[in-house]
Parts: sequence; C-alpha cells; structure tokens
Amino acid sequence: MHNHLILLAIASVAALAAPSLFERYQAEIMSTRPESLDAGPPLVEAAVPAPAAPVAAGSRETRIPGDGAGHFRTEAVMNGRSVPIIVDTGASTVALDEDTARMLGIRLAAGDFVYEVRTANGVARAARAEIGEVVVGQVSLRHVEATVIRDVALPQALLGMSFLGRLNGYSVENGALTLKE
Repeated sequence: MHNHLILLAIASVAALAAPSLFERYQAEIMSTRPESLDAGPPLVEAAVPAPAAPVAAGSRETRIPGDGAGHFRTEAVMNGRSVPIIVDTGASTVALDEDTARMLGIRLAAGDFVYEVRTANGVARAARAEIGEVVVGQVSLRHVEATVIRDVALPQALLGMSFLGRLNGYSVENGALTLKE
C-alpha cells in the first residue's frame, strides 16, 4: 500500500503529462479495436469549460471536455457535496486534501496519517479513507477508495484509478473524455 501512495504522489506531480499519455494510450487502443466497437450512442457536445454532461438520455456515460491545457476538469458530487476535480489516470486513488475530506464528512485522527507521500511541495503524510458515493455527471459509484493528504492544499481533488478503474471504460476523443459506467 505504501508503494501505491508513493506512486500517487509522483503521478500527481506528473499530472501535466497525463493528457498526452492518455491520448497516446487511446490511440493505441483505437488502432487495435474492431470497428464494430466504435458504434454507440451519439455524443452530446459540451462547451469548454463545462460541467460533466450526460452523453445520451438513459445512458450511464458522461462527457468531460478538455480545458485549454488538455486537462479534464469538472465538478463531482462526493457524499452529496460538490467538489472540483481533475481526472488523473496516473493517480492510484481519488486524492483529497484534509479540508475537502472534512467537508465530505470524512473524519480522520492524527494517527491515521501513517503513509508518506511525495508531492510538489515535498513529503507529506497521508491516510486511507473511503468516500460513500462519487457522482460525475450520470456516472455514480459507491464506496470509492481515497487518499487524504495532510497539510497540503490541493487546488483540485484528483479523480484517480480507484474510481476510473471500476468503470466499464473511459476514452478520449476530439479533446473530450467520456466515462462509461
């Protein structure tokens, strides 16, 4: 687990590289995918910047437009509260700072911060936690693993693989990220 938290911190620092890596990964997947898999519900275009939006009525897909820097930022609803997020495929878990965790009703004791992580601001202590529900547009998951980083103010929470890895898929096309539940 300690290694995962270290990877989370390194990946968070490298978040600027994530969109280009994600697009390269997407290009590799698309080049090996049968064309029959490309058919699906039409995507609804959203203006940049915009909150995540449903792709089609009745579907469990959400489209997040990229920002000017190629990052995928939107609002998530976590435990009923709105939280600005950036999607980070390099983060092992959803990453929160202490203030955001408290706002979500996550209560941690000083002794819970037993993991050491490296951030852009140096070494910090971190604790494991669980978010009861995370909703991004039409996509919703319960009991999502999170890492709470102590004494570090994250400009936005990171939506990492503890959420993304439980989806039926996600893809980038035409500068937008689609999450599929």
